[in-house]
Amino acid sequence: MNLAIITSNMLFGESLKTLLENYKFRNGRSFVVKDFTLENFENLDVLVSDYDSTKFKEFLSNTKIQKNKLKEIEKILITQKRFELLPKGNIYLKRPFRIVELVEVLQPIFERMKSKRENNKVLGYISFIISDRKLIYKDKQAIVLTEKESDIFVFLLNSEDRGITKEEVMSKVWMLNPNIETHTFETHLYRLRKKIKEGLILNDFIINKGGRFYLNHELTGQKN
Repeated sequence: MNLAIITSNMLFGESLKTLLENYKFRNGRSFVVKDFTLENFENLDVLVSDYDSTKFKEFLSNTKIQKNKLKEIEKILITQKRFELLPKGNIYLKRPFRIVELVEVLQPIFERMKSKRENNKVLGYISFIISDRKLIYKDKQAIVLTEKESDIFVFLLNSEDRGITKEEVMSKVWMLNPNIETHTFETHLYRLRKKIKEGLILNDFIINKGGRFYLNHELTGQKN
């Protein structure tokens, strides 16, 4: 879980960060940001802030992040008694509060994030929701794959650096004898490529190098 503490009081922020680490929220990264210096929220899961509503809204408007991604970030706001409440989707802690109260709020978020990540595969611009077999590109275009197409795509994601072969898919994914003469793999790969080309407007998304198939790193946003 990646967590940012947004505060104008760095002593408070560093103390809060240390206390949270003592409660074993170390799976990911946490950092403290003073004022409006954070530029990239792309991988952020949780935001804890003690700003008033005006400064907090200003902070969010200055971040370089898409609005739909910003909505996904859990926001925990530390408030004063007369603090103006923002939309109901946020979580509020009123001062004075005990650290255990914050931990109790973070724990279910942590478990929810863990469950979500186990169901999702992410690679650069690509997100694949396994349970729905839904392939999303740049948080915009989306297509739904068949079961076999999904099997091939997950194997490609898991083998992004070394690529995959027909024989590996037949044996490891579909549990079939790789020596059987069949065009099952080629047929499903063709349909998968066609679906990606037409639905996501991406040509050559799956490429062949020496008999091994790879996701095109130029299109996924990954370095070769």
